[in-house]
Amino acid sequence: MKFSFYHLVKHSRKLPYLLFLVWFASCSPARKISNSKLIGLKNSYCTPNVPYQLSLDFWKDDKSVDLSNTKINPHDQLLCKILGISEQVRKLSKNNTDSLSLERLRLLQKINGRIRIAQIELQAIAAELDCEGERADMAGAYLDNLDDKRNRNYTVASVIVAALTTVATVVVSGEGAQTAIGVSGGLISAGLGAVTINPKGHKLEFNHERNLLRSIWTETEINTDYPGFVWKMLHEKQFSNKGDKTLSQSIKNRWVEFEFDGEAEGDKQSLIFGNGGIYHADDFHTRSSMINQLQSTIRSINQDLTSLVVYVEGL
Repeated sequence: MKFSFYHLVKHSRKLPYLLFLVWFASCSPARKISNSKLIGLKNSYCTPNVPYQLSLDFWKDDKSVDLSNTKINPHDQLLCKILGISEQVRKLSKNNTDSLSLERLRLLQKINGRIRIAQIELQAIAAELDCEGERADMAGAYLDNLDDKRNRNYTVASVIVAALTTVATVVVSGEGAQTAIGVSGGLISAGLGAVTINPKGHKLEFNHERNLLRSIWTETEINTDYPGFVWKMLHEKQFSNKGDKTLSQSIKNRWVEFEFDGEAEGDKQSLIFGNGGIYHADDFHTRSSMINQLQSTIRSINQDLTSLVVYVEGL
């Protein structure tokens, strides 16, 4: 016997809830969040008040000084040149005067002062990344909660529709009406279940005009975002484990492999490395993971400073 949605309506006026669920399921579950509480997350509050670029001219490589005659290892020699303390380390290495001499104290003050500034720059950029990571985490967690609540509602609705459809096929008389109710109820229940399997999810506007990830991704030669010392360290191959790639290149390769499944281009890349846009929860999780990876790499530069500090203290 032929049946249609009209047939279902005609023979099952006791089931208006089915009509409501058909309409409800047809609506897109993805919607942009508009909430005054989220305004603080929309625009970044992590941007430093004082630009790091004030220190760009401060870090000039001291390439003219030869440290080969000292006991300092090649790794720390390069670090001395980046820090601009090669001349001071050379003089201190050859200085046989009293440990409390003014010349020795002056040299140590210069060396320790530059190392301290480098450490402060590392802490500053790590703090900014930590702030941006927390911002992305909060936004992602908020959308996760909304998506989980929506999925629970759809699951409950699916169960209710299936149960009531079973009852309705018994209560309603007529083979045509029973068949129409059974098929329609099954379709609605399946539709609600499909939404929970592949949901579009809620979305949120999220801006980041200052984007520390972008500078690493584009491999720009002109640094406009990072402290001078940190930028130099990220672009010296000798400071990577194998010495064949810079830290910046290694980070980018990991992003491509683990975050973008080997794809170097795509809509997600344009979103994350651009000035921002409309994010879903998964996008926030990806951005947070990438920020954490970058932050960990930058913090690890302190390991390079450790051996130099130990060497200087032993002079």
